[in-house]
Amino acid sequence: MIVRWWKIMLLGTSLLLAALPGHSLAEDDLTALPFEELLLRDFISASRLARQVSDSPAAVAIVTADDIRAYGYRTLADVINGMRGLYTTDERTYHYMGGRGFGDVEDYAGRVMLLIDGYAVQDNLFDQAYIDESGLIDLELVERVEYVPGTGSVTYGNNALLGIINVVTRRGRDFDGARVSAELSSRGASRQRATWGKRLESGAEVLLSASTLDVDGRNLYFPAYDTPSTNFGVAEGLDGERNQRVFGKLSWGGWTVQAAWVERDKNVPTNPSAYTAFNTPFPTRDESAFLAVRHETDLGLQLYSSSSLMLGRYAYGNQREYALNQDGEYDDGEKYGVRDYRGAWWRFDQKFVGRWFTDHTLVFGAELRDDHRQSFHRRFLSPEGEVTYRDDGELSRRTFSLYVADDYRLNAQWTFNLGARYDDADNLDANVSPRAALIWQPDSATTWKASYSEAFKMPSANDRWTSDDTAVPEYVAATELVLQHQLAPHTRFTGALYHYRRSDLLVYDEVLDDYLPEGSSRARGVEAEIEHTWERGARARASVAWQRSRDVEGRDAVNSPDLLGKLAFTFLLPGEALRAGVEAQYLGPRLTRERRMLGGVTLAHLTLSSERDWHGLSASLSVRNLFDRDYETVSGFDWRPGDVAQDGLHMDGRSAWLQLGYAL
Repeated sequence: MIVRWWKIMLLGTSLLLAALPGHSLAEDDLTALPFEELLLRDFISASRLARQVSDSPAAVAIVTADDIRAYGYRTLADVINGMRGLYTTDERTYHYMGGRGFGDVEDYAGRVMLLIDGYAVQDNLFDQAYIDESGLIDLELVERVEYVPGTGSVTYGNNALLGIINVVTRRGRDFDGARVSAELSSRGASRQRATWGKRLESGAEVLLSASTLDVDGRNLYFPAYDTPSTNFGVAEGLDGERNQRVFGKLSWGGWTVQAAWVERDKNVPTNPSAYTAFNTPFPTRDESAFLAVRHETDLGLQLYSSSSLMLGRYAYGNQREYALNQDGEYDDGEKYGVRDYRGAWWRFDQKFVGRWFTDHTLVFGAELRDDHRQSFHRRFLSPEGEVTYRDDGELSRRTFSLYVADDYRLNAQWTFNLGARYDDADNLDANVSPRAALIWQPDSATTWKASYSEAFKMPSANDRWTSDDTAVPEYVAATELVLQHQLAPHTRFTGALYHYRRSDLLVYDEVLDDYLPEGSSRARGVEAEIEHTWERGARARASVAWQRSRDVEGRDAVNSPDLLGKLAFTFLLPGEALRAGVEAQYLGPRLTRERRMLGGVTLAHLTLSSERDWHGLSASLSVRNLFDRDYETVSGFDWRPGDVAQDGLHMDGRSAWLQLGYAL
């Protein structure tokens, strides 16, 4: 796509606006920074964070470490399910994120960027955001999770198409010593974790943590496979997984070094015919890791610098059994295929914040990313283990980016935010992603925000490989209106009205017998949330989200419920030694890929946790799906072993988790 001239002009206008006159800001007024810059700073006080949320041109949602403990969250998927307007789908291999018109299963959540302390951690093969046990971070290490809906491509580029989720990790001083914990689940799962954190006399902050997870396999029933022609329906002893994680962070002066590694083996249960035939599970293995270095400094002359370098790697592998033919034999004598996919990349980002002009905060910088390894290797083996043939692919991509954004305070009530990002990949035409937002604060209790932005998503390496490198970028134009109002000193209302139009989506052409990027989808919706806090630590949050999504053919979109409802309430029990956390989450009806409507479901969760350590001991008991509801989620696999498609998966009933911790 050729860059439009008006977008180039907008990029230049962002710089010219910084020269307009006005009055100066205090040198340490961090609340004037755009929200994206906040994500790079984990030392801002709670009061300034609250102010910054009002200044952001989006309806920001935040889940804190206190929320994570009070509601018994175990994974990022649990956190996301508790957030306004979002939901997840568990396909018994991965959890997929959905909301605001996206959420088709196996979409890999590549349209919402996942950050850890400001670093993009999606892999460079599928652009997948790992939010389940395949993710890099234990929630015990998380200070807060921030969700910024709307396009984030102005600052972060590719994959920030429809939003950003940033995970801010805790500091060494937050632990001030060693802590060990153990967890047990009624589903046959156990987890062990050891963490040590400290602020040293030199001022350095150190945080180290390691954990393991072990989940037993079990029997699951898949009715689509239980037919006379297949006679298979039970996956025996499957759905188990093993997980190992390591995380470390060192901060000293303006330097921060951090690294994370996770390896997970998952026995996928969703092809029981193969497993039953040979009584051999074929696990899926994921391995992710990153090493990052950041240096932040005040250069003087009203100029702040943040330089970061990140190295990432990802590996995916599995073995897949091939279906039996009508004679009960394997086609062409092949038994199974082995996948070995590997990715590696590095990214350097140089960001500046300048305050040379009165009433302006200018954020600008450059990024260079090199996806130097995107390897796809498949081997097809005979029953004797001999390689019958191979299917290999080697790809790469290098992307250079420039970005600029300006917050211009017109007066005490009005702020104008204008920004643009230029991305130039070596295998695609260059693109400019613009954003314009107007923020009005008529009084200290009310904030109105109106914004328009455009963004794009490059085709993933998997898209390129499976399409013989003919895949094209996807684009979105987003409009949003936000209201934040302080109803009372301890009561806050947030509302949002949005409209998204995604273009260059694939449409099947019957004449050409191929998929062409000629389609557009649309999503519009409204969200509302009320938060209230009481004295003595009680707090409540209630939200409702209505959305209407249409696919490229004008039909209701797959796995896109019209209605979502959330209620979370936590309070101290009498005696103030225990805290209770109660959640109710409603997920509305949604369509499967076979156009079958799954009914809506309301799930309730209950958590009891110790409010304070007792001689170093802490405890937490969580019950998920408290009322043992039976429900289905949408499946992305096109399963047709018989006459009925397996387009839905039954989810777990009631389960309980017990956690015991000890501070050494």
